[in-house]
Amino acid sequence: MGIERVLLLDDNTSNTLFFEMLLKDMGMKEVVSSPTGDDALILADKKHVQFVICSWELAGMPGTIFIQKLRAKKRRKYIPCIIYSKRMEEQEVRLTQELGFKNILSMPFEKDKAIAMINEIIEHENNIDPKEVAIRKIEMYLQDGKPGEAFKMFNDDLFKPGPFRSPALVAAGEVFMALSKYDKAEKCADDVLERIPDNYRALQLKAKLHSRRGEHDQAINILKKLMNQSPKNLTTRVNLGAAYVAADRFDEAKQVFNDVLDIDPENQAAKDQMATVVFQEGDFGLAEQLIAETENGNELARIFNNIAISQVAEDSFDEAIQTYENAIRLLADKTRLYLLQYNLGLAYRKKGDLNKGLETLATSYFDNLEFEKAYVAIARIYKEMKKKGLTPDASIINEVKKKRATSKSA
Repeated sequence: MGIERVLLLDDNTSNTLFFEMLLKDMGMKEVVSSPTGDDALILADKKHVQFVICSWELAGMPGTIFIQKLRAKKRRKYIPCIIYSKRMEEQEVRLTQELGFKNILSMPFEKDKAIAMINEIIEHENNIDPKEVAIRKIEMYLQDGKPGEAFKMFNDDLFKPGPFRSPALVAAGEVFMALSKYDKAEKCADDVLERIPDNYRALQLKAKLHSRRGEHDQAINILKKLMNQSPKNLTTRVNLGAAYVAADRFDEAKQVFNDVLDIDPENQAAKDQMATVVFQEGDFGLAEQLIAETENGNELARIFNNIAISQVAEDSFDEAIQTYENAIRLLADKTRLYLLQYNLGLAYRKKGDLNKGLETLATSYFDNLEFEKAYVAIARIYKEMKKKGLTPDASIINEVKKKRATSKSA
């Protein structure tokens, strides 16, 4: 099905009328318009719009913020847009490039150019290159916390020279990073940056890798430079705040997140990251409020998991157990919890509470019967309990055996 529903955003009625007439003459079935960004976001949901034409200069919520909010929702990540402007500053041009926009229409409008640009977008959306489809699937698998499925999408053709090689390499780097294969992820980023030194997404990947490896100053320096070049890019700001969090520089992180929320009070990425700060400070009530609308449960689970792993490494088992239990409660309806439950079970085991460890590991296994590590851990803790003369809960063991048999016969 082609593009049928278009959203216009402009507080200038003359511009809106120009596009309404143009689109209807082109045979577009439904054209809706709004003078404000807030109302436009509501319309985008209500009308399930497939294409957006937006003024860059708007009162209230400017186009710079509207476009970022529009695409923040998973289902609208790839929605095509045309931006039009009387003039753009260098920073704004850079922002449009970082956001992946090539369709910028200059004012005053030329009807033929507008028609050509709209037709080009429609043609592209109706005939998306298979490589672009594959990259989108990889990115969606990553967003859903399924890097293994994303990895299965790799093929040699995807990385051949051409317009999709760089985005494919960045996507691959994100997959490798999610799989903790940092050297491979870095190679992907470096391959892109060797040819395109200012590639925004590759630099973001590089910063994340530095942060994951504990190279916090390098991560922060990259992100600060990107933010100075494009201060209206909220993703860069949030990632800078996240780098401060990873470096335990919570005050600086809070300042960054508050700056983002001043610009965009509903920015869920900033709320999610702020939640990781207040979580570590023990304010679980505020953390719960902040992540109430999150679509990023998988990433939050990863962050909370890493906090607890650090506590276990310091033999602070009670703190780690508390961290896991609070994280599981906060994320109960935000993501699958089997990995948090698995590591909680291991923490109980290290603490010496084998019964609780067995119970929690079983919960992890029941949540994901393909999670073989949980089954192996159950077998080990069962043997350990037997060796120590302890009696494992027969109902748990029987249920594990039953589910194991069922999953293997399926």
